[in-house]
Amino acid sequence: MNEIRHLYDRIVLAPARTARTWLAMHWYRWRTRHQVRARASHYRTRAARAHSP
Repeated sequence: MNEIRHLYDRIVLAPARTARTWLAMHWYRWRTRHQVRARASHYRTRAARAHSP
């Protein structure tokens, strides 16, 4: 029984776990880059308004 469970884990569950891990890391990297771009844009907009008459 343990051997069957081990094979099931390796064949069925491991790829799903790997995909979830990849997706989580992809989302983290995307979100971090997006926040950096949004913050820079915010500061540029604020600076432009401060220098406008």
